[in-house]
Amino acid sequence: MSDEVTPIVTNWKITDLVGKVLRIDLTTRKVSYLAVGEKIYRRFLGGRGLNQYLLFENLDRGTTSFDPENLIVFGTGLLVGTSAPGAVRLSIDTKNAFSGGVGSANAGGDFGRALKSTGVGTLIVTGRSENPVYIAILNEHVTIKDASPLWGKTVSQTVAAIRSESGETTKVLCIGPAGENLVRGANVMVDGSRAAAKCGVGAVMGSKNLKAVAVTGDQPIKVASPDHFRDSSDRLWEKVSESEVAETLNTHGTLASINAKNPLGAAPYRHYQDGYIDQRKIEAMNEEAFKRLERRRFGPIGCPLKCRARYGVEVGPYAGTEGEAMQCNSIQDFGIKLDITDPAVILKANLLSNEYGMDMDTVAESVAWAFECFQEGILDSEDTEGLTLNWGNAKALLTLIERIAYRKGFGDTLAEGTKRAAKIVGKGSEEFAVTMKGQDLYEAVQMPKGYGLGAALATRGGGHCSGSPLCEFFHNKITPEVAQSVYGVPTASDPAVYEGKGKLVADHERLHAVLNSLGMCFFVSIWESPDMLGWDDLTQLINQSTGWAIGVEDVKEIGERVHTLERMFNHVHAGLDRKDDYLPARFFDHPIQSGAYKGELLEREKYDAMLNENYGIHGWDVNGIPQTKTLKRLGLSSCGHNCLKEKRGDYG
Repeated sequence: MSDEVTPIVTNWKITDLVGKVLRIDLTTRKVSYLAVGEKIYRRFLGGRGLNQYLLFENLDRGTTSFDPENLIVFGTGLLVGTSAPGAVRLSIDTKNAFSGGVGSANAGGDFGRALKSTGVGTLIVTGRSENPVYIAILNEHVTIKDASPLWGKTVSQTVAAIRSESGETTKVLCIGPAGENLVRGANVMVDGSRAAAKCGVGAVMGSKNLKAVAVTGDQPIKVASPDHFRDSSDRLWEKVSESEVAETLNTHGTLASINAKNPLGAAPYRHYQDGYIDQRKIEAMNEEAFKRLERRRFGPIGCPLKCRARYGVEVGPYAGTEGEAMQCNSIQDFGIKLDITDPAVILKANLLSNEYGMDMDTVAESVAWAFECFQEGILDSEDTEGLTLNWGNAKALLTLIERIAYRKGFGDTLAEGTKRAAKIVGKGSEEFAVTMKGQDLYEAVQMPKGYGLGAALATRGGGHCSGSPLCEFFHNKITPEVAQSVYGVPTASDPAVYEGKGKLVADHERLHAVLNSLGMCFFVSIWESPDMLGWDDLTQLINQSTGWAIGVEDVKEIGERVHTLERMFNHVHAGLDRKDDYLPARFFDHPIQSGAYKGELLEREKYDAMLNENYGIHGWDVNGIPQTKTLKRLGLSSCGHNCLKEKRGDYG
């Protein structure tokens, strides 16, 4: 990357790129704009980074997720709407409905670009409306509209109703019945099919009686150095398109990754009772099986990868099922965890979760927990209103999805998430609850070691999109030399090695924070493949879009700042520390039962060493709490003054 400072367009200002920060109080109906200076964007970029800063600065400690005073922030990211490849992501941040700590979800699609095209880059919502409402933004013209006729409607019904009134080009994010019913795993659905899934963000919207946000805009998004930025974007589009993994993503999306997970013991068969599933079952529900149901493949505007597809079932009991947004998660959640191998059932469960507005990871984990409790005799058909929760029971799965969304019967218990459900059920069911920081876990974590550590350390409570490396799944393709050159750890791609994985995860935590703050898809980065976009590429895009002249280490420090701010938030607001970074005991005590990695489990001493390495790199103490000198170095010493104010609330 050249050190030359690129020319800046005359009269260009940061809001030409990032848009304005709009604040809406639903209690008072007050609409205002918040002044955010360029200094803040230099420190946090936008998207997740800016969202987390706004939360830390404005939330009192003890405010619960469903209090009117809680904020929910929708942030488009610094580069969203530009020609940068994959700059299509929207971050939604709030107080986590499971932990009371960091709540952060992220979705693709076209909504983020559309929001920024209204002139608004970040939307802050607080308060609670007396009746259901939705927010409509048309080129900075903001209207709070009555949503009473929409309350109770599913996601597709809501999107159709709003577009029939506002026009088919209107982009909509909304909640479904699950969000209205404060299901803790309720998500926010973007463009009808893209899920901002984690942390109960949909339930927070529901608690505010906010059904949807609809946007239409045509305002230009300007960068500081358009010619240089366009040239860089063109070069990086080509770099992504020519990557080794681009063809796989364009052909199968993420579904093909299941073939990499199973051989490594990372397939949570029958709710983590094993890490490996018979290969014949994998072949019944892998990417080739879903290829037979595929109707068309496409991608969002602004991304060189076509990882989205529409699927349809033409024969059998689920004929007529049709929709999009299948991911590897879908196969792992509704297939492997529950021992269901019918692609039509997996597709149906995925689409139902989206239609009701629920995180499929949380739904599947709570259902799989119930299945295992049924197997162990903790639950019976009387507890489940006549359902027999035996492995492979598709009817029971689909019935429970609906009952969770509407909090019917046993579904009301599962709607609280597995940790709270286990407390309600008792009788030893807590042993089988697989959660991190109170939130249901999706990942198999005994293998690979770095991937599991990243999921455990995720500030939002579990999840591989906050620091888990993928390079371990490509151990046959990434040499130690490439691993050292790209990831700074020669053992980065060795899935069974503990050494160096604390550092590897720390680097990915920074990378993920930066990508979410830019609004860029992880799939176009070195997270997905070592020949994708790296730190030099991201730094060049930042400088040419803003006119800054910062270096790679400065960009890494921004990622460090965002991640450390979240760690502070968790500690101050939810009391989280080292004790909350340990994975459930079953992963330390019960080894993988079959496959090439039979006998593998997590070794406590080596796991502790990974934690210590990670904490040390971040500048945290032995309990995982950022040290004062670290906060000073990152300019965070004065952040979060409101956090010290006591209010109320208890997250158990």
